[in-house]
Amino acid sequence: MPNFQRLLDLNFWFSLRPSALGPKGAVFVLVFFCLMIFLGIVFSFLSIRKKGDPLISKLFKKLFNQFFAMGAIGLILVFLSYEQIFLLGSYLWYLLWLVGFFVWSGFSLRYLIKKIPQGREERERKKRLQKYF
Repeated sequence: MPNFQRLLDLNFWFSLRPSALGPKGAVFVLVFFCLMIFLGIVFSFLSIRKKGDPLISKLFKKLFNQFFAMGAIGLILVFLSYEQIFLLGSYLWYLLWLVGFFVWSGFSLRYLIKKIPQGREERERKKRLQKYF
């Protein structure tokens, strides 16, 4: 049974010489980041399939960039933690990765909620004006 009490200890997060991930933890984190890269590739294929709607295609491209980049950075973090490299293997980097992922997700969500409806309204307005020319 994993000890989740360690996650509440600040020494765990800010230790410059972190302990090893452990075999199950390393496999779990490795699979998680590989899954993110796989999802990025799926979003890439979806952006190619949605060429008819450039706004949705751009959203899928943004999601591809996010998931592929964060998955690759996560794999680097797993390697650094596994090798227990001083400072770079610290678990603090995982927290910073998580903050970066949520910030990037916020930008993607903003595009989905604000920019796509504005783009569709703009396209409809241009279509209405186009029929008079």
